[in-house]
Amino acid sequence: MSSLRVRLLLLVAVVLIPSFALLLTFASRERQWRREAAQSTALQLVDRGVRDQQEAIADGMRILRAFSMLPGVRSGSAESCAGVLATLADMIDEGWSVSRTRANGVQDCATRSTTTLPRDVSASPVFQRMRAEREPFVGTYVRSGQTGELLLPLNVPLLTARGAFDGILSTGLRLHWFNVLAATVGETPDAVVNITAGGDRILLRSPEAAPSAPEPAADNPITIAMRAQGRGVIDAPGIDSVRRVWAFDRLPSPDTAPVWLLVGLPASAVYASANAQLVAMLAALGVWLVVVIAVGWWATDRFIVQDVHRMLSATERIGRGDLSARTGGTARTDELARLAASVDDMAERLHDRQEREVQAQKLEAIGQLAGGVAHDFNNLLTAIIGNTEIARELIEPSHPARSELDEALHAAGRSAALTRQLLTFARRSELAPRVVRVDQLLQELLSLLRRLIGEHIALSLRVDPDLPPVRLDTGSMEQAILNLVVNARDAMPAGGQIEITAQRLSVRKEQAEHPHGVPPGEWLVIAVRDTGEGMTGDVLAHAFEPFFTTKPIGQGTGLGLAMVYGTVRQHDGHVWVDSRLGEGTTVFLYLPPALEAAPEAPIPTPDVPLTAGNAQRILLVEDESSVRTVVERLLRQAGYDVRSVADGAAALALCDHDTLADLDLLISDVVMPHLGGVELVRAVRSRRADLPVLFVSGYRETEDLDELLASPHTVLLDKPFTSASLLQAVQQLLTRTTAATG
Repeated sequence: MSSLRVRLLLLVAVVLIPSFALLLTFASRERQWRREAAQSTALQLVDRGVRDQQEAIADGMRILRAFSMLPGVRSGSAESCAGVLATLADMIDEGWSVSRTRANGVQDCATRSTTTLPRDVSASPVFQRMRAEREPFVGTYVRSGQTGELLLPLNVPLLTARGAFDGILSTGLRLHWFNVLAATVGETPDAVVNITAGGDRILLRSPEAAPSAPEPAADNPITIAMRAQGRGVIDAPGIDSVRRVWAFDRLPSPDTAPVWLLVGLPASAVYASANAQLVAMLAALGVWLVVVIAVGWWATDRFIVQDVHRMLSATERIGRGDLSARTGGTARTDELARLAASVDDMAERLHDRQEREVQAQKLEAIGQLAGGVAHDFNNLLTAIIGNTEIARELIEPSHPARSELDEALHAAGRSAALTRQLLTFARRSELAPRVVRVDQLLQELLSLLRRLIGEHIALSLRVDPDLPPVRLDTGSMEQAILNLVVNARDAMPAGGQIEITAQRLSVRKEQAEHPHGVPPGEWLVIAVRDTGEGMTGDVLAHAFEPFFTTKPIGQGTGLGLAMVYGTVRQHDGHVWVDSRLGEGTTVFLYLPPALEAAPEAPIPTPDVPLTAGNAQRILLVEDESSVRTVVERLLRQAGYDVRSVADGAAALALCDHDTLADLDLLISDVVMPHLGGVELVRAVRSRRADLPVLFVSGYRETEDLDELLASPHTVLLDKPFTSASLLQAVQQLLTRTTAATG
C-alpha cells in the first residue's frame, strides 16, 4: 500500500506542477514588464536630452541671428564689436567666447580668445562652408581649449543689406542639459549616460570612466544597433561588462559625424523587485506543497488504502478462480464505493460469462457433431439415391414397386434438405446466391410463417410493385426472415401483429447522411415490424452480439439476430433495429439490387442417358465403400471405363506416367484418410495440369478447394446427388476438355 500512497502523493505533486508553471509564467511576465518599463524610461530620458539639446540650439541660433543684425556686430569696428559680443556671450552662455570673422576670413573680434587677434581663418572648413552656403549650421562637438569642456559650435552668416556674405558670427554652446540629465540618471546605481561619436568613441560620460577605460569596439552590440537603427533600445553589456538596458538617439550634428546620446539602466536594478517577488512566491508554494503532502499522506491511509486493500484481496481471489469472492463494499458512497461495487459486479459478470462459455462450448460441440453427422449422412444418402435410381431403372414403369421407389427418392430428397440445414447450423455450407424476386420469395414463405406464429398473431405482407431483383442465397435469407418472425412472435405472448414490408429506397449523394447509416445508392428494404414489448436501450446495444439473449435458459441461444446480421452483411447489406420499450420493434434489412435487369430463370436439368459414355477412362477415389460401389456401377452402366480406389494415397500410387496419359477424368472425394482430395489433385496436376477433376463432397472443409475450383477443368458436385446430376457433371467436364484440346 506504500506504493499506492507514493503514487497518490506524486499525483498531488503533478497537480501542483501547473501552479509552478503559472508562477513562472507570472514571473516571466513581470520581468518582461519590468524590462519594457525600463526601456520606456530610458528612451524617455534620451528623448528628453535630445529635446533639451535641440531647444538649446534653437535658442542659441535665435540670439545669434538677432545679434548678427546689429550694425556694431555686422559692420562695426573691432572695438565696438567686442563690446556688443561681450553682452551676447553673457546671454548665450556665461563666460564663453563669441567671435566675429570678416568676409576676408580674418577673425578680428572675440569676447575671449586663446590666440592673438586678428587672425586668418579663411582656410578653415567652417569658413569655407559658410561662405558657400550662407546658412546657419551646427558644428561638430569639440572640447574647449581652455577647460576641456565639451562644446557644440553654432554659426550664423553676417550678410550685407543686399544679402551678400559679410562674415560669420560664432559661439560654443555649453551642454548644461547633459548635467541635468546625468543628475537624474545618477539616482540609480550603475546607471550611465554618455555621448558617443560614431558609435565607438565616447565624448562625454557620467559618471566619468577611469582614464584607462577602453573605448567601445566597432563590433559591440550597442554600436551595431546604433548604426543600424539610429534610435531604439537594446539589452547588452557595456564596456565595463555590466549588463544594462540601453536607449539611444542621434544628437544634432553634421551628417558626416553622427553623435548619439545613450542612457543605460542596470539590469540588476530593473529585475531586482521581480526576482525578489519570485523568490517569495516560490517559498510560499514550497511550504504549501509540504503541508499538502503531509495531509495527503494521512488522508490516503485513512480514506483510500484500507478500502483498496479489501478490493485487492477480492480481486486476487477472483484471479485465482474464486468467482465467489466479493469486496464487501464500503460504508461511504464515493468513487471507491462505486469501484468496490464494480469489482463485485465484475465477479458476477465473470461468473455469468463462465456459464455462457460452457454453453457456447456445448453449442460448438453440437455444431461439430452436426457437421460430422451431415457428412456421414450425405454419403449414406448418396448410396441410397444411387441404388434406388438403379433399381427404378431395372423395373418396368408399370411395376407395383415403381411408386414405392419414387416415394423413397422423394424421402431421400427431403433428407438431403435436412442435411443442408445441419451443415448451415455447423457453418460448413457456402452461399449459393442467385437473382430472385423478393416479392415471390416472401409470398412463398408466407404460408410457412403463418403456421409458425400461430393464430393469435396477425401476419400481413405489403410489397411495392416495382421492386428490383436481388442476388440472394434464398436458403440463408429465408432463415434470416424466419428468425426475425420467431423473435417477433416471442415478443408477443398475448398476441399482436407482425407486418413484413418490402420497398425500394434511393439515397442520393447530395442528401444528408441516412439516419440508419446507409451509404448513398439504390436499396431494397425488407422490414419486419411487430407490436410486441420492445427493447430498452441497453438491450438494443447488445442485440446483435452472439449468445446475448433476454429469454430464460433453454428458450433461446442468442444466435438469431447474430445470424441475421451475418447473413445480410454477407450479401453486402446493412441491418438496423428500431425499438422502444412498450412500442414494438422494427428490423430493417437493406439489400443492394442485382446488376442484372431481370431475375434469372431456373435452368432445367436435362435427362442424361445412362449409355452416354464412350469408354472414357475414369479413376474414382472414394473412401466410403457404399458410395464408391454405387458411383462405379452408375458410371459403368453409362459406358465409362472405371477404376476405383479407397483413398488418395492408393490413387497416387496408380498414377504413373502412362496411367496419367491415358486417364480422361479423375473423380475424388474431398475428405479422405491418408491423403485428401485437394492434396491428391495438386500432386497429380503437377505432372498433368489439364487433367479434368470432379470433386464430390458432403461439405467444404478447406479453403484450398476454392483455388482449385477456379480452374475450368474442375467441378464440385455436392452430396447427395442423383445419377442424372452425376452423369451430367461428367459429360460437361469431358465435353469441355475435348473442346479445349480440339
